[in-house]
Amino acid sequence: MRRWLWLLLALGLFVACSAPPTGLRVSPAEATLEPGEELVLTAAGVDADDLVWTAEHGTLIPEGAQARYRAPDYAVDDRIEVVRGSNPRERVEVLVRVRGSGVLAPRIRVRSDLALVFTRPGETRELAVVVYDAAGRPDPEAEVRFGSDDPTRVAVEATGPQTARVRALAADPGTVRLWIRTQEAETYAWAVTAELRPETARLEDAWILGATWDADALAWTGLVLERTPETEALRPGQVVFSGDRAGVWGRVEAVHAEGARLALDLGPAGLSDVFWNLDYRAELPPYPVTLAASSGEGAQLARGADGGERLAAAAACPGLERGAGADGRIEARASLELRVVDGALEAARWDLDLAGELEDAGFTLDTAAAATGCTLVRLETRLPPLSWLLFSLRLGAELDARSALDPDPAPARLVWPGGRVRFRAARTWDAAAATSGGPQAAAPGPQAEPGIGFAEPGRLRLRLERRLRLTGEVRAQGTPLGEGTLAAQEEALLLTAALEGPLDPADPDYRGPDWELAWTPGAAGGPGGLAALLSSVAGLRPPASGGSGTAPLRLAGPPRVWGHLDTGGVRRLDLGEAAAEPAARFSFEADPPEAGRVEVWLRGGACANAADCFSGPLQRVAATDEPDGPLVWRPEKDDRGVYEVFFRYRLGAVGARHPYAGRPPDPWLLVQSPDLQGLPLALELRGAPGGAAVGVLRYRNAALGGVFPDGTPVELTSTLRVWTPREGAVRAQPRKLALAAGLWGYQRLTADCPETAGRFATALPLYTNDPDLPAVVVPVDVVCEPGPRAVPWLEADRNGGAASLAVTFRLGVRAPPGARTACALDFGDGSPPRTWPRGCPAQLAVRHVYERPGLYRAVLWATDAGGGEDLAAVELRVD
Repeated sequence: MRRWLWLLLALGLFVACSAPPTGLRVSPAEATLEPGEELVLTAAGVDADDLVWTAEHGTLIPEGAQARYRAPDYAVDDRIEVVRGSNPRERVEVLVRVRGSGVLAPRIRVRSDLALVFTRPGETRELAVVVYDAAGRPDPEAEVRFGSDDPTRVAVEATGPQTARVRALAADPGTVRLWIRTQEAETYAWAVTAELRPETARLEDAWILGATWDADALAWTGLVLERTPETEALRPGQVVFSGDRAGVWGRVEAVHAEGARLALDLGPAGLSDVFWNLDYRAELPPYPVTLAASSGEGAQLARGADGGERLAAAAACPGLERGAGADGRIEARASLELRVVDGALEAARWDLDLAGELEDAGFTLDTAAAATGCTLVRLETRLPPLSWLLFSLRLGAELDARSALDPDPAPARLVWPGGRVRFRAARTWDAAAATSGGPQAAAPGPQAEPGIGFAEPGRLRLRLERRLRLTGEVRAQGTPLGEGTLAAQEEALLLTAALEGPLDPADPDYRGPDWELAWTPGAAGGPGGLAALLSSVAGLRPPASGGSGTAPLRLAGPPRVWGHLDTGGVRRLDLGEAAAEPAARFSFEADPPEAGRVEVWLRGGACANAADCFSGPLQRVAATDEPDGPLVWRPEKDDRGVYEVFFRYRLGAVGARHPYAGRPPDPWLLVQSPDLQGLPLALELRGAPGGAAVGVLRYRNAALGGVFPDGTPVELTSTLRVWTPREGAVRAQPRKLALAAGLWGYQRLTADCPETAGRFATALPLYTNDPDLPAVVVPVDVVCEPGPRAVPWLEADRNGGAASLAVTFRLGVRAPPGARTACALDFGDGSPPRTWPRGCPAQLAVRHVYERPGLYRAVLWATDAGGGEDLAAVELRVD
């Protein structure tokens, strides 16, 4: 009995200590709000200064015993906690349900490969997804259903809430769509049965530790793999590929063992190099986004930092009264087809179709109270990815409708009638037909391999364009000068203001405001008191009479503005030539001089097609106060390209809102730069004890081309200059090199070996005029071991002459009998080198023609089975 009494007493004490006191109360106890709506919470029963307010998602502003809560711009269950600071056990929780018609449905993202490639029946691969809720947060508990459109060919078995095992049941090439669903969300993956070429090897994503992509060649050039029995079996000449999540493929040119890793040198490879037979068809599910608004407000879709999408109400626009409502819908569709038959590409096509419709009830704009611009509809969304089989293609859509009607300085009330706008943007790419009509159509021919890229990265812009011209009169009445009356003279100020065409300064067709303030003299003629008033108050010069007593006389208008590049003409700025920080310098003038700001806007870049660079909006790159100028733009290496130059002058009261527009006399700017690529991470020199260890340093000045607006091609890569120190443990021959665009550079490196065998580490400093790599230290490992080495030799029957110059090279490699060697002859003029990957000739003659004048350096580069490298070179002059 005593034990039971103790238990009851302990239980009573536990309840007494655990139950929160009832002194703190908060009202309301729960609430349901629209996104962005506000709520006032009131606390009672405790000291207001002893309260701590927190909210998980929304915003709280405490004000004594009350707190103003603002709901987030998306649907979520938010919890507000109110705690008594002096006694944290005393707390109250308020549940706020944030709901709204604009809430988006849950979304599914595939985190494994989108296209699962199978090569035989019974093979299995994993399909894994992530589900995001309406607030854009991952929901690991969401149940996902998986299925196959053809269960006789492909079976799908769920292995977890958001994972599945996919098994191939058939051997013939084809594609089966895999559907993935949860609640109202759906997305697709694809099971692809294909026949690989015999030399093709598939890489698992887990083996890939790093990869190097050459943007100029649109190909992978290097790959670092985990060392496994499968990767150790890789050999030069094979083609490797991974799934689209890693998206790596290419032809193996060399394999280097680096401890627990393998480094692969890759060359370009296409679909028909990977697959012997392939029939792949895929499409995005229709992707709709609905916009809705009521109570005269617009709507906008903002993307959160986590990638989720949320609808939010548009900000209020002063002076703008919207109609009864607005709504709209945008829908994206994408599909593709790839077909390889007996090793030849027969079809490669993809389509993107972005369509929508916006309806607006119209609006009224009071310019006297209007802001400089109001956003009517703003949409930014990221579409689900679509697999291009070897990589995933990510699409985005952006829709922007703005009101920028601001006819200051003449106040007016403008009425914009309601209407419906339909828009559609379609893009087609077809490698198999020259008549596809798409802007990215490739040349005809069944062997054309697909190379995909957005020249204009998925951006759709809607702009409201209207011509607006306002005319107003301000008549002088009464006695503003004290004596007499101006009304009797019928003097008047006449204001004419025009805003025509695009109203966005980022539009290349923007012309700026055109306005005039004129004075109409009275019947009595002469400047009169009104002109004197203008002269004394506004600083305007009284106009001279033109002979007609009643003709309007111009008092004020836009200033004359002009600007130029200081050095004039088509300017070339080489980022590798300037001793100091390179910059483009602009000067500006205005008549009459006015204070304000002047801006430089550019359009262009590095494009193969002029329409891709010179058809979009402008970008502002720099601004300066006027008349302080000049203005300097300092481009970086990534800014290489051809640019159109536009000026915007924000001068005076009118120009501050709508800048005046201008262009230099020769509005082209060419930005060039050298581009050092392919520099090795480390080098190895090999030699005999007591002799010299030899190796080869190899790198490239990668070529990048562009065009002027008229289609004239231009080289954007300038001369690369590389030099090494005169002294050091490692010596280079030649010590200095100058490489034109697209050429490879070779330097023969030597280091002294001690009398005893061994190895030691050192480094080679390298200096360049590449603005991104002005100084590089290359680690060097010197290996001194006895044994023969492969020694290349190269001779030419002539060292110079007039173009076209035919040169016969005699070459060979001295190596021990049976030794495995590989070598390449680079002619030094950008033409494809001659290669012998499986054995170098002992003696051979090769003829080559140099078509263009210049200084050239032909190089024979040899590699033996032990990894030792050496080169021989011949210099030629072509006049």
